[in-house]
Amino acid sequence: MAFRLISEIKNYDWGVPGELSRILGRTFSDQPEAEIWWGRHPLAQCMLDDVGKLEDFSDWLNHSDTDFPLLVKLLAAGKPLSIQVHPTAEQAREGFHREEHAGVPHDSRERSYKDTSAKPELLIALSQEFLGLAGFVTEEVVTQRLGRWVNAGAPDSLATFIEQFAQNARGSLRHIGHGNPGLTDTVGELSQWLSSLEFGTLDELTSQEIYLMRLISEAHPGDPGILFAPLMHHVSLKRGEALFVPAGTVHAYVQGVGLEVMLPSDNVIRAGLTTKHVDVDAFLDIADFSRSRNPHLVNPTGETSRLSYRDFGADFRVLVLRSRTPDFTVHIPSVCFVEQGEVAVRSQSVQQFTKGETFFSLPSDVISLPEGDTTIWVVSSERP
Repeated sequence: MAFRLISEIKNYDWGVPGELSRILGRTFSDQPEAEIWWGRHPLAQCMLDDVGKLEDFSDWLNHSDTDFPLLVKLLAAGKPLSIQVHPTAEQAREGFHREEHAGVPHDSRERSYKDTSAKPELLIALSQEFLGLAGFVTEEVVTQRLGRWVNAGAPDSLATFIEQFAQNARGSLRHIGHGNPGLTDTVGELSQWLSSLEFGTLDELTSQEIYLMRLISEAHPGDPGILFAPLMHHVSLKRGEALFVPAGTVHAYVQGVGLEVMLPSDNVIRAGLTTKHVDVDAFLDIADFSRSRNPHLVNPTGETSRLSYRDFGADFRVLVLRSRTPDFTVHIPSVCFVEQGEVAVRSQSVQQFTKGETFFSLPSDVISLPEGDTTIWVVSSERP
């Protein structure tokens, strides 16, 4: 049997006014709509509809002895999110118990570790483009990027900072996180240069980089966290493309709509581009400063009507089913989001779910997609 899930939209200031209401088919709102959560988490505000009786989803999972160890989010970023990193399970346990012992309240602004879980996450672009930052690029890429930027008039102080980073990455990032006064002029000169550029004078790659940099600079004026961006992979996902963010990977989502799947954790350690709590020491302890040639992109496998995202380093998978796919039998408890069209779910009876609805499906349920423009996302654990 399938059960409707009902959740509240979270109105964080970086969200897009009315965007999630539009996707979910709800009444338009002019509030900045950032996220909606479905899954096992105390902050999810997720209710399960059991034949007209609403119950907290986590409570229902517990008393029904049903396993769904995940959190699913629909995210709409109109402004860049914070520079952040997530801990491993061991780091999360240690950090949580350390703050418990210190008596830091769970709802305190100064709290960094909200639970004892790791938070590996998969982000699948649902908008035509999704922009972000993820991981540090190689020294060769930084050198090439800086060369193009200098040719376009980038300030000398930026080159000086990047040279310092090459010599002492941790020390440079510590200065960013603590807002070292010596970086004020660098940030100001960089922001002024970004705002003065005309895209018609730049090559395509530099234009893409500067566009992303300008989004960050305009959203967080004067914030030294912008200095992370020249050192990181600039990620541009097309619809259906995906990014995996394991523990330790420094990242920031910048712009776009995506489906996000993760373990049920809210452990976010920030170092910049935010008005929320910044914990530079914790950030430096768990961040991975290694450099990579590419971010961890995930390519789905299968046919166009049934694609699977899996085997990327976390114990969950995501399926996307489209019209004309054969009936799909659910084998593992799953959260299902109908992005477009409508589906029928057969068990003891037949239930209909339409665009914008989300439901929880149990093993042996059969999902049928009619002819037409239908898209449904199915999220489940990979646990046996």
